[in-house]
Amino acid sequence: MATFGIALLLSLACKSAADAQLQPVTTTVLCNSVPTCTAAQLPNVNAATLRRAAGDVLGRSHIAVLIMHPHSGYTSFAACAGLTQRGFTTLCINGPFNGNQFGYYGLEQSVPSLRSAMNYLRNIVSGPAITKVVLLGHSGGGALMTFYQNIAENGPGACTGPEKIIPCVTDNLSNLPKADGVISFDGHLGNAFETLTYVDPAVIGNVLNNRDPSLDMFSAANGYNAATDGAVYSSAFAKRFTAAQAVRNSDLISQALDLLQQRRIQTGSPNDMGDSIPFDVVGSIAARLFQPDLDFVSCTKNVEVLLARDGTRPTQKICSVRTPSGRLSTGLIDASTQHVNVHIWLGAQSLRTNGRYTQALDDVTGIDYASSNTSTVNNLQGITVPELFIANGAHYFVRPVEIEYQLTKKY
Repeated sequence: MATFGIALLLSLACKSAADAQLQPVTTTVLCNSVPTCTAAQLPNVNAATLRRAAGDVLGRSHIAVLIMHPHSGYTSFAACAGLTQRGFTTLCINGPFNGNQFGYYGLEQSVPSLRSAMNYLRNIVSGPAITKVVLLGHSGGGALMTFYQNIAENGPGACTGPEKIIPCVTDNLSNLPKADGVISFDGHLGNAFETLTYVDPAVIGNVLNNRDPSLDMFSAANGYNAATDGAVYSSAFAKRFTAAQAVRNSDLISQALDLLQQRRIQTGSPNDMGDSIPFDVVGSIAARLFQPDLDFVSCTKNVEVLLARDGTRPTQKICSVRTPSGRLSTGLIDASTQHVNVHIWLGAQSLRTNGRYTQALDDVTGIDYASSNTSTVNNLQGITVPELFIANGAHYFVRPVEIEYQLTKKY
């Protein structure tokens, strides 16, 4: 089935003729804790809000949009009410890791929440009943929703192949109800991609403030401006930085795998996943080259459709209008350290490069997307239902969302 397409929004305030038909919304807070959600027939959910257009004047209430993020609260996300005003039913939920970004070893741990919400929409909601369910993932939710749909269509085997750094845990992944479509709204390329691009190659020996000045992206000598949190890096520095970033990333994966192998030998348990092995990674949350320097990963590679605020739809190469967002205040302190365990690092935060990793104005290359189950691109390969890709023009996911669109399978 053909992919819907890609569009770039200048802002969520984008206007259209349909705004004249915005519908009143009936909002029902179904639950706000695990016990109340269980009582509301939504087990494994931490909070849920159902919104429906009053009167169903537009005839769209039978189509539901399910919205969730793996570690942030989304019951009040703007699209929940915005889509309902345009006639669609929305169910916006929070899962077990709300507010705990580094607490889960894989997206599979959020699947029970999504299964529960899918069953609720398919079997409980009435007046009118739901006939179609579309998954909407924003930011990190894009990776979650594509993972869910890939497993729903292809079974647990889709996340256990030998190409993975570590296989998923397949409990609760069989016979998932399938969605009828997937929307990636500023969906990034996955948890592990995020961490790869944040790993600081200047860190020596995994020791805070033990740094290689030649690789320090936060140094004025290399082009960083502390007053603006912006930067202008030379091509030589960028090449040196990304090469070293790939090396440190590979070293961290090897270290975690070695610790896991040692534990399995010690315990005699080949199924030990390293949950009890601490794994702290200094400088793994803030050192992303393309956030301070707008000459990296800012533009589409191809001509795409721009949904402009004036209602026009020009087709052009599109560059983000974002401002610099370097993270100096975090990058040099302990807040840049992930305090996790081996299973979390390998399952949720690790992604291999393939020897050609680099960043440019309109691209990120050299990524082994298949090596991580959190990879949006990897999971898109198994999805056959229609998909819609949307990127906000004032953020840094313009090119990443285009990559998702380009690398998804076309049916």
